Amino acid sequence: MHNTSTSTTRKPARAQLAQIKAALRELHAREFQDRSSDPKYNAQRNLEGITHYTDEGTLSYFKSRILHTWIAGEGLLFALVESVNSRPDHGGENKRACLFDAFGTVIHQTNWTRTSERAEKDLREYIAGFDIRAHYTQEIKARAARMQDQAQRTRAALSRKAHA
Repeated sequence: MHNTSTSTTRKPARAQLAQIKAALRELHAREFQDRSSDPKYNAQRNLEGITHYTDEGTLSYFKSRILHTWIAGEGLLFALVESVNSRPDHGGENKRACLFDAFGTVIHQTNWTRTSERAEKDLREYIAGFDIRAHYTQEIKARAARMQDQAQRTRAALSRKAHA
C-alpha cells in the first residue's frame, strides 16, 4: 500500500488530471465508470482484468459481499464497501471499504467496522486527503521505468548470438 495522502484536500487541476488520464490510456488502463446500480456487478465490471478482488471465486472463498460502490477522483479511483462473513471471531466487525487505482492496486483499506456506513465514511475521509496526482505520477513513472528496462533486456536478448 502506498501512503500518498496529504493533510490538504487540494484537488489537482483539470490539466493535470487530463495528463494522468492520457498517460493511463497509453498504458492501456481505463477510467472507472458506473456500469450498474448493482454493487457486485459494478465492482466486477470495473475491476475485471486488473484484479481478482471481486471475482466470483474470491468472493465465495472469503464469503464476501459487495454492499456499495462508487467512483471517485473523476474516474481515477474505485471504491467499494464489503461485508465478509469469514470473520466470526471479531465481534461483528466484518465490514470495510477498499480503494483501488486504475491498475487494480488496493490503495487503502479501512479498519474493520460493524457498519457499512462507518466504513464508507472512513474511506471518504481518506479520499478527501488523498493526493491523486502524486499517486499516479509515481505509479506511471515506475511502470514506465519497468517497461524501459524490459525493452532493453528484450533488445539485448535478440542481439545475443545463438549457441549451436
